[in-house]
Amino acid sequence: MKTKVDKRILAVSVIFVIIFGGVLSYYFYTIYAQDSKIALLNTQEQNLNNEVANLTSQISSLKGQITNFTTAYLTTALEANEIITSAYTATKSIPYNYLYISGSVTNTGDGMAYNAGLHVVAYDVYGNRTLDIDMTFPLSGGTFGTDSGIDAYVTNSQQYPESSLQLGKLAGGETATINIQIFHEGTVSNWTITPVWTNSP
Repeated sequence: MKTKVDKRILAVSVIFVIIFGGVLSYYFYTIYAQDSKIALLNTQEQNLNNEVANLTSQISSLKGQITNFTTAYLTTALEANEIITSAYTATKSIPYNYLYISGSVTNTGDGMAYNAGLHVVAYDVYGNRTLDIDMTFPLSGGTFGTDSGIDAYVTNSQQYPESSLQLGKLAGGETATINIQIFHEGTVSNWTITPVWTNSP
């Protein structure tokens, strides 16, 4: 009797081991299959992320190209000189010195440059470096004063035609010839000339 029980226990144990081994094999296979799927999905996700980054870069590049077609960009080739009127016989009677700006401004962009001009900032050579000029002048050029008194002198002078501070526009690829005289108090020695414009009226 004891032998039969032992054989039954052994048979049940063998069956249990086989079933347990089968279950373990199934779960290990399932886990391995799921890990493979996860690795594959991670690779696909990385590939899609790379594709999105590539497309984003292309979109950015295309936006830049579109911007180039619709925006202006002004470049200058200018020379500026402070004319001290008392130093020359022909201008001795003129009570103000003037900054003379000549050269050219070119719109190297494709879009129209609206409100185009030159912003001029200049400091006095003497004393505490007083700001003598801080104005924006049209590319069309002309003769200007930096305050109402100097403006009145320029306007009433027979030598200098009246000039407007109205800014104009410059088409893509177009070049403006610059000829500007800015009458001012004092004597300037340090200046900056910066082209300014807007991309819409």
